[in-house]
Formats: sequence, C-alpha cells, structure tokens
Amino acid sequence: MMRLIKNNTFGFTLIEVLIAIFLFAIVMTTIFGAYVQIFFTVQTTENDALTYEMGKNAMDRMLMDLNSIVITKPPIFKKPDTRPEDDELDPYRFEGESDGEFATLRFVSHAHIVIDGFSPKGGGVAQIKYYVTEDEQNEEIMVLRRCDDIDLDEGCDRLDDPILCENVVGFNLSFVYYEKEENIESFTEWNSDDKDMKFATPRAIEITLKLSDPDKPTEHPLVFQTGVTFPLYRLKDKKVM
Repeated sequence: MMRLIKNNTFGFTLIEVLIAIFLFAIVMTTIFGAYVQIFFTVQTTENDALTYEMGKNAMDRMLMDLNSIVITKPPIFKKPDTRPEDDELDPYRFEGESDGEFATLRFVSHAHIVIDGFSPKGGGVAQIKYYVTEDEQNEEIMVLRRCDDIDLDEGCDRLDDPILCENVVGFNLSFVYYEKEENIESFTEWNSDDKDMKFATPRAIEITLKLSDPDKPTEHPLVFQTGVTFPLYRLKDKKVM
C-alpha cells in the first residue's frame, strides 16, 4: 500500500517578502539618516572650532598691538599749525572710523612683528592698520587684514597685507573718552590730528568682531567682543575752541 507523505515546509508568500523589504528599507533609512546627522554635526563643530580659533587669534593680536600703543605728548607732539611744511600729518596719530559694517583702525605701536632683512635690529615702532577687504579669490568673502609698517609716513592698506580672519560679517569699534569717569563719551570715529577732537586720543576702545560659518554666511555669526584701556593717552587741548 502506498503512503501519502505530507510536506509541511512552506515558502514565504509575496506579501511577507514585501513587508520584509519595507521594514529593511525603514531600518536602513534610519541608520543612514543618523549617520548623515552625525557627520554634519561633526563637520559643523569642526567649522565652529576653526572659526573660534581664528577670531580668538585676531582679537589677541589686536589686544597686543593696542596695549603697546605709542602716544606722543607735548612738546614732542606738535599741533598742525606749528609743524614744518613737509610734516603735515602727525606720524603717531590715532585714526579710526566705524560708521558702517566694517571699521578701519590706524595707530603706532611697539608691537612690530620683526622680519629678518626688513626690520631694524631690536625691533622698533611701526604703524599698525586693521581694515576689511574682499578676498582676492572670492569677492563674496570679506577678510580682516593687518598692516605692519616701520615707515610711519607710508600708506598702509596694501592688498598683500596678511589676512587675520576670513568670513568677516562685522568689524565695529567704539572710541571711549573721559576725563572724569562720570563723563564718559563714545564715538564712532576718531582722528587725534583733528581740531574737532582737540588733538586728543581716546582713553579706551571697544571692539566687536563677527565671523560667519562659510556654509551659513548670514545665520548666527560668532561674535567676539573685548575692550582695551590705553596705557598712554593725550587729553583734549583746553586752548582749542
């Protein structure tokens, strides 16, 4: 007699295969999304760290320069109407302007960076200028430059000056003057060679530097702020009306 043997082994149905593929796709999408999120988070953190380091170094350099500022006083300082004809501008003048997004600042400092073959032995004083220009490689990027020149009469805004910061979206200055602490005044521009300022220099300066992420140029810039009280200053000439 022949026996009928039943085969209890079943294969997957089409619906089960489709469900498995669907679940696998969900798992892989979740894993990939998490990976992408981690990757961009790490990349953003690295960009923020680089931007922070760049801004910190620039602020440290400015503090060093300003803490070594050179200010002359009478009789070394002479008002414009008492100078020789060929000496129209005071080489030690303090100039700054901050009436827009990007300020300029010029002064004389002992913090000259010595370069062999170009600097006098033992260093010396130099005119320092901070200013913002377009990047030569990308006109959409603004950069903060620093001029350091031992020739105090030469113009100091060459495009080959070293770049301190890239992706600058703001560089602002506030010039502070007072003779008594209860009479503090702030200005957005200053020229110590100007009669309107009575040939004085500021007593202090407040600095704000804003740097952006190159991938997010206008969103939440990194803001650096500091202030410097000058070790030397020249008070207003009371004889000037």
